[in-house]
Amino acid sequence: MQWSEYTTAERLKTLRSGMTQEQLAEAAAVSVGVVRKLERGGTASLPSLLAIASALGTDIAVLLGQQAPRRSMNRDERAALRTLSAATHDAAIGIPTDTEPGTVDELRTVVQHADDAYWAGRYTELGTLLAALLPEARARYDAAGTDEREAAAGVLADVFQTAGMAANVWGSRDLAYAALTYGRQIAVQAGDDLREAHLAATTAWVNLRDGRTAQGFALAAARADRIEPKMSEHDPDRLSVYGQLVTNAAVAASRGGASADTAREYLSQAHAVGARLGGEYARGGHAQPYTVRCTPPPRP
Repeated sequence: MQWSEYTTAERLKTLRSGMTQEQLAEAAAVSVGVVRKLERGGTASLPSLLAIASALGTDIAVLLGQQAPRRSMNRDERAALRTLSAATHDAAIGIPTDTEPGTVDELRTVVQHADDAYWAGRYTELGTLLAALLPEARARYDAAGTDEREAAAGVLADVFQTAGMAANVWGSRDLAYAALTYGRQIAVQAGDDLREAHLAATTAWVNLRDGRTAQGFALAAARADRIEPKMSEHDPDRLSVYGQLVTNAAVAASRGGASADTAREYLSQAHAVGARLGGEYARGGHAQPYTVRCTPPPRP
């Protein structure tokens, strides 16, 4: 059967695998009676449905059968996603904490460790790292003087980016979009056009995973036009970010976001960038060196 053919009651029972009704109710801050009513085929208010979907680490569209779940999550991952969501929004708002932040260099090292955990598929570890990193990175950014403001902004933007990628893997599209938007705002404030473009490229990739190919193409193409390197330019940082944007634009176009000719045009540009770079490149020179990758990590 297709996911949409199941009842909401059946979908809820499947999604809470590993959780009792009581645990789900506590995590969602609703009564056990609401969960039981849903699993008996009843209805619930929209706020309750939203809270239950969030506690399950998914979107309401999945709970209601309008979208199939991307991947199953264990209890630890669901808990990590809930913690990540709170930390992401708190860091964006700038809620004060008692955290004593590390130095910019120390935080860079931890960001790299979180990025490694993401690409290795160690998602529970990643959630734990990000929940601690987000308030620290925000505290460092808020406390930074003029001389380190740009570097601190880069670290915070990078943490938001990794948080967005993690949320995307866990199927929480709303959180992914929010985290990436927060990161882009920080990058724009710092005048970091390449970091903002890289966050835009990741947002375009989330668009693709969300079935929003036209939006993904429009975003990737627009940012590629904005940072397109000159033929005489050999800055590997700009080339690598531009390469990711044109690759995502090519993928989006090939999936219906634009014409086949447009897809071939952007793919040709991606090949040209690859030839100029000569291989995978770890971008540096800003707050956090990272490797520009154009595909998500394999799922466990």
